[in-house]
Amino acid sequence: MDASSLETIRARAQESRQQNAHVRLLFPRGAASSLRADFARCSIDLACEHHSAIARLVLAGEYGSAAAMLRPLLEASGIASWLLYCASCEFINGLPTDAATAEGRIRDLPLIDELARDLLPIFPAIKVLSDGLKNRGPATVLHKYTHGGAAQLVRRGPGWNEGEVMFMLIRSDLFSILASAAETVIATNADLSAYTFGRRDDLGKELERLFGLGPFPEQPDHWPTILADGCGAPFSA
Repeated sequence: MDASSLETIRARAQESRQQNAHVRLLFPRGAASSLRADFARCSIDLACEHHSAIARLVLAGEYGSAAAMLRPLLEASGIASWLLYCASCEFINGLPTDAATAEGRIRDLPLIDELARDLLPIFPAIKVLSDGLKNRGPATVLHKYTHGGAAQLVRRGPGWNEGEVMFMLIRSDLFSILASAAETVIATNADLSAYTFGRRDDLGKELERLFGLGPFPEQPDHWPTILADGCGAPFSA
């Protein structure tokens, strides 16, 4: 890439970092209200860390590694929602609360295709993702970049162009905004809600302007109410 493209990418990566920093500033402090919310917030925090890592990797010019983080970022955001909307208390109470046990061969959280399937009745707009993960559909490209598939290998030579990296950054921002949205239904947070859903809409317009995608259907400025049973006291209190 030429110097102009690299400068455009660096500026856009800095915008992603600003989004990450602003969201973290708006997140609440203190313990979660329940075990369900506690696990969900852990997943939200992980998503934010992945999002930050992608922007930093792009700034370092390590685009393949940045692309490899897109699926873990989407999974962390999706798991937060799944814990809030789908997981039974039996499942949540069965999750380990210490790293040594969690690293063992025990029951764990759903994978991305399972998350999309379970969340579809609550968020019909994710049908495109759900369908794209079936039968080697277009969304399965996320697996290829995460697991070092041929899509990663053939880029070792020609590399990436400006549009591809810009698209990666916008997708990363959108995946991270999903995590922010999950926090808005754990506890009332007017400032976070205003930023999250406004940013989501701005990113949709950016995709339309730069890549001709959309127009995207209008989305609500709030999410549905989560499952009422918190499943017990938070483990990190």
